Amino acid sequence: MRATINGVQIGYDDYGQGPTVLFIHDCPLNRRMWQPQVEPLVNAGYRVVLVDLRGFGESELESEEVAIHTYSADIVGLLNYLGIGRAVVCGLALGGTVLFDLMENYPKRIAGACLATSRPVSDDIQETAKRTELISALQSGKEDQVKEEMFCMLIAGQEKSLPATIKDEVRGWIKGLKGKTLDVALKAIGQRKDYTPLLKGVKIPTLLVGADQDPITHHNHTDLMAEQLPNCYKAVKLSGGHFVNMERAAEFNALFLEFLENLSPKRKMLVDVDEEEEIDFCAVM
Repeated sequence: MRATINGVQIGYDDYGQGPTVLFIHDCPLNRRMWQPQVEPLVNAGYRVVLVDLRGFGESELESEEVAIHTYSADIVGLLNYLGIGRAVVCGLALGGTVLFDLMENYPKRIAGACLATSRPVSDDIQETAKRTELISALQSGKEDQVKEEMFCMLIAGQEKSLPATIKDEVRGWIKGLKGKTLDVALKAIGQRKDYTPLLKGVKIPTLLVGADQDPITHHNHTDLMAEQLPNCYKAVKLSGGHFVNMERAAEFNALFLEFLENLSPKRKMLVDVDEEEEIDFCAVM
């Protein structure tokens, strides 16, 4: 499905009924990376919304320049379009950065947050240099080379252990991405702020999921965020790599559903009263 949000066609999926859970994908992927979460959550009585950020998947880019806040404003616009007041939001890596912006600027719209293989800090010197190198290569017409390099970076250390089905899916998504989208997204990521000072003031219930073999986001960020977030429900490091929701889907889903049930202990009783009514999460603060 697609909807015009903030003047741009945004691709999304909307499954099930009940309290809403919205997922935000990583760069350079798209909303399909969250398919392993759809059926278990819908079967458990949740409404699941998947969204493509601008330029990714089925979403248009339009602009030559995008900021992290642009992505988060599109998320809020989609919630408004779908008539959703509040949602639990889960983001992975870039999706986590967008979620940080949502928590800072739209906290009343976020009933709970799940940060998967995400970190609050901005780029260090080495990361800035590498990102600049990738952007320069894109602008020099080396799009295929950049895509392959990004794929290799994402699966580094797991070339043999990562299931072939996941590797093939990820490589296909990256190959299908427009070079302009990569250029714009890499610049947006490079300009992200350091959200560390925000953490101590975040009252939103939060679940942290790291991965001990993640080559992109070091798993120690999970512990560091847990120490700062005053309402951290749980911080877990699963055995796996960057795509922890795909690689360790069963464990991830069980953990996430536990978090959701903790957020909405009265959900089933509310559904019995009026199944057609849009239900808000009853967050445990």
